[in-house]
Amino acid sequence: MRTSRETRTFWWDRERPIAPEVPPLRAVVFDIDALGEIDADGDPTPRAGLIDLVMSLFVAGIWVAVVSTGRRRRTQVMVRELIGDGLVETIVTGEDLPDGCPRRRTEAHRLALWELGVPPEQALAVVGTDRALRSAAEAGLPAVVIAPGRTPAFPDAAAVRRGYDGYTDGSGPLLAAGCQQLRRRWLTDRGLSAAS
Repeated sequence: MRTSRETRTFWWDRERPIAPEVPPLRAVVFDIDALGEIDADGDPTPRAGLIDLVMSLFVAGIWVAVVSTGRRRRTQVMVRELIGDGLVETIVTGEDLPDGCPRRRTEAHRLALWELGVPPEQALAVVGTDRALRSAAEAGLPAVVIAPGRTPAFPDAAAVRRGYDGYTDGSGPLLAAGCQQLRRRWLTDRGLSAAS
């Protein structure tokens, strides 16, 4: 009786995974709208879990940048009140962009990456609006959307969360490891890697 044997495969015959190597996360670029909210007294307050996220990024050696199309002085004051001093590597505002720049938010993301010396595939954006999500995507960045109210559909986002702490949607706190995982998943789902 003759039995059929499986053909032997070698490593070069096997199908390779889509993204065998995803470069490490080196920077997270926050849109100013994703950092906090204005309370009843008109003062900015950080979203719950924001400080834990920024501290975990700092400890992991991942740079933090903030972008805004507003004025530098106001943005610096907001960052100081919402995050504190010394944790943000760079702040890019509308004053840093050329006059008449048609896509100010997109260019702000690109300028932040340039100042950090980080390519888009090694960064993640955290945004608070649909417009900021589109701008991050135009700059080549995967983005996490922080939408505290009703969560609309954002099909291009790496993730949509109601907050950083994860209590409102049961997803757990967003920390550096979670940012790395979300970016890795977004890149591999799109077939992007270091080899691309």
